Amino acid sequence: MKKTILFLLLSFLFMNANATDWTLKKETKTIKVFTATVDNSDYKAVKVECIVAGTFSQVIAALFDIDRQEEWVFNDKHSKLLKKVSDNELIYFSEVNVPWPCANRDFIAHLTVTQPSANIVNIDSHAEPGFVPEKNGIVRIKSSTSHWTLSVVGNNLIRIDYTIQLDPGGSVPVWLTNMFIIKGPFETFEKLQERVNMPAYQKAYFAFVKN
Repeated sequence: MKKTILFLLLSFLFMNANATDWTLKKETKTIKVFTATVDNSDYKAVKVECIVAGTFSQVIAALFDIDRQEEWVFNDKHSKLLKKVSDNELIYFSEVNVPWPCANRDFIAHLTVTQPSANIVNIDSHAEPGFVPEKNGIVRIKSSTSHWTLSVVGNNLIRIDYTIQLDPGGSVPVWLTNMFIIKGPFETFEKLQERVNMPAYQKAYFAFVKN
């Protein structure tokens, strides 16, 4: 357990140590999207700040409903659960629709949820590119790290601080990169705000989380 916590902490610190000068790119009253340059990378890191009405368990339930990610995650073509490691840890596959002339991307994410304190939940994800074989005509994303911090900010209000850094692989035009680092996160979190209050998640319960 100590090794797991240390790994997650170091992953988060590494990302933030390399991302500098966050620049606000788009915002509403409840969503802000930032980008930042990253040392030794051609691709920008992305940060989202978002307020959702709901509980920790509702947010986790939406994220863990892998088979329905295409309904709300930007340009998600298909997602499926590959392995439930434990109640708070899973591995899943996702294919992302990418406009022509680029090929679709896919990735395997290893997701872990921890709760260091009563008012904080952390969700960490990193790529597991070799977990399943690659497919012809689809580019495998081999480097990806993301971190979610969920915190209580009011009665039935959760703030999400989300950061991600990835290398999409291959050649990607600037206009396409911009779509995925600004438009994609913004639209995804807009849909997540609505999704957490769907009837299917309103009574969600996880033994490893205290709401």
